[in-house]
Amino acid sequence: MYTQGETVIVTENIDKKTKEVKHEVGVIMKAFVHKKQTFYDVLLERRTALSFLNTAKTSKRYYINNTLTAKLVESGNIESTIPFKYMLDNEELPIIIA
Repeated sequence: MYTQGETVIVTENIDKKTKEVKHEVGVIMKAFVHKKQTFYDVLLERRTALSFLNTAKTSKRYYINNTLTAKLVESGNIESTIPFKYMLDNEELPIIIA
């Protein structure tokens, strides 16, 4: 389970036929459990917020990519440029309503 302020890689399935995908760096804004499954609100580097993301790859347009997150973020190769702690302290995080 990811925690608030943690950097993750979000993968977007652009075209399932050609398997075209796009990866973006984001920060966990909030984690919550619904029907025994963990979901996340994520703020992407481009300052777009996505709600109700999980780590399941099947039938999702967006999901948190556990494999890339482990390889790139946890190894220290990628860090988010989002000033999450500053935005949290100054109440500048976007409000997400799913």
